[in-house]
Amino acid sequence: MTKKQFGASTLFVILGLLFIAAVGFRTISTPEIWTHLAQGRANEPISFLATDSVVNTTHLYDKLAYGLWNIGGAPLLILLNIGGLLAAFILLVQVSKKWGGALSQGFALLIAGHLIFQTVDVGPRVAMMLFIALFIHLLSTVKNPAILFGALIPLQILWTNMHGSFLYGPVIAVLAAVQAAQDTKGANRKKSQALSPGLLGALAVALLVSTLANPYLFKLHEQAIANIKSPSPVYWSSLFIEYFQIPTLKPLILFTMVLGAGGLITLKKKLPFMLTTTAIFGAFLVWTSPQTAMLFAVLSFPFIVLSLTAISEYIEGSLASVLGNQRKWIAPATQAGFVLLVLLSLAPVASNCAYVKTGSASNFGIGVEENLYPVGAEDLINHPAFPKKAINLAADGGYLAWKHPGRKIFIDYRSGRYDRELLSNLNDMLLGSPKAYDAIYDAYRPEAIIINTLHPSSAQGIVTLLSQRIWKLAYFDGATAILLQNKESLAGLIGDTEIQHAGLARLEKARADYAAKVEKGCRAGNPAALIGSGKIFLAFNRPAEAKAVFSLLLQGNTAIPGAWVGLGNSQLLLREFPAAVETLKTATQQVPNSVLAWASYATACKYAGLPAEAKQAAEKTKSLMERNKAQAEKEAKQAPEPEPETKSEKAGLEDMAVPTNR
Repeated sequence: MTKKQFGASTLFVILGLLFIAAVGFRTISTPEIWTHLAQGRANEPISFLATDSVVNTTHLYDKLAYGLWNIGGAPLLILLNIGGLLAAFILLVQVSKKWGGALSQGFALLIAGHLIFQTVDVGPRVAMMLFIALFIHLLSTVKNPAILFGALIPLQILWTNMHGSFLYGPVIAVLAAVQAAQDTKGANRKKSQALSPGLLGALAVALLVSTLANPYLFKLHEQAIANIKSPSPVYWSSLFIEYFQIPTLKPLILFTMVLGAGGLITLKKKLPFMLTTTAIFGAFLVWTSPQTAMLFAVLSFPFIVLSLTAISEYIEGSLASVLGNQRKWIAPATQAGFVLLVLLSLAPVASNCAYVKTGSASNFGIGVEENLYPVGAEDLINHPAFPKKAINLAADGGYLAWKHPGRKIFIDYRSGRYDRELLSNLNDMLLGSPKAYDAIYDAYRPEAIIINTLHPSSAQGIVTLLSQRIWKLAYFDGATAILLQNKESLAGLIGDTEIQHAGLARLEKARADYAAKVEKGCRAGNPAALIGSGKIFLAFNRPAEAKAVFSLLLQGNTAIPGAWVGLGNSQLLLREFPAAVETLKTATQQVPNSVLAWASYATACKYAGLPAEAKQAAEKTKSLMERNKAQAEKEAKQAPEPEPETKSEKAGLEDMAVPTNR
């Protein structure tokens, strides 16, 4: 993988870029896109909360996204997003040519593609990657001060108005100045070929001053810092990610860090200060939070190339005397191995299996996954009698703001906007806390609550709210549940059977569509309506319907721990104890640290007449609960007993014809 051996070839870089493009060729599933579109249409507060700041750190990106959406919709945004990804990595490849050849760059692209797979989607973070790549490229290659100032200052102004990461611009310039200062001490430094530290320091100051070229002046900087420091409803990869046992990024991150450490040890040249520092900083960020994987990929890319080259040269030199003439086979074997790895990486992405197995709501292709949101509830929400003020979860906030511009939302996924106590109370309310419910109700007096059923605590939250007796379930389509206050002014909406049946018809269509595709394997994707409806039916003590849903999900993908747990609990409630034991045993194997899986398995073993297994499972449950008490108590509340009340009034689904897996 040395520069000397493979620098002339571009095939490996092309293959690496092909993988990057394939990773970006996915349908849009992030709920954040709707907030960007809503704010691009009218750059104003979209929430009725007093804390909803008028400062929008992505206002220019939002305007561009809105304009492009009107021209070409989701396909155009996706293609341009891929273009941004490719441009960023092409720039980084140019920077890394000094430190490694095409094969090292190809391997680095392959690593970067795997790092960003779970987090990449259409959004301003791709613009962030592009700006960082532009700054690193220009500061590493351009030696003309006029060109450098003339290019970077306008880019800094654009960056400032597109994403809250704009402060990285001056920081990268400072790192370049420090590197120049270190190079100045070198005896062989040619002054005509390098910029002075003072000039680069002045550039960093100019870049920092240029960040004031925004509509909000210093308030933008305050909001950018608040986005980092303040709490926010965290979106990670998929709305139903907790339903799956996804492969963690930690092993890949650790491998990349070890690779970097190897480069530090084996590199015979002087380490580049700017590239080394950005890589170390990126590694710190991603180890703290895998959500920063995109930032890590772009900050560390040149150093990964450097490390791959240094390690390969060291290994090749160490084996030279041992292998003798056989040494000539190292290069073609490594090249063939790289091509094979690319093909093995592309196959699950193109076949959609990578999305299914990682619990992603996206699919390979072009489009937008609108079925994750209250798309079927528009007639109800747009009805003149629908309450003006409604509480919603973060997942639906942006979509509601985009689809219903005349209404103010409650919260969405913007960071640095919402009070910590508010977010805590909202979560605790869904978990059944009367105190949290009273705090929310007293503060906002909502007459409607819109719940995205893909939220981990949505099922328990709906049951909790319905137990208050002042709420009635007015709409349910699998992905969305809408509760209205049981009051005379809303009686017409609550009793509107046409709206109720429309929601259930959407759920039945989702079931039929998935059943028709399930034989196609991964192409069926992860059906949001079924994932949401299964746990809702189970919480509503409708195990027959829940069993049908979970069974269908497992026909399409046997690696969904949430579906195994749900199916086992459905069988438990139906008194199918032997079947429940086998199902829940599978669940414990797939999620060995799940309190819910072990507690349910212990109950199934007890009723199936397996006292020894029940005792072992109970001990395991207790051990897990002691290990993580807070999370364990939350999960343990969801473990059912096989003697539930079966009256539909408790569920709030009176006389509704619920679809089953026919």
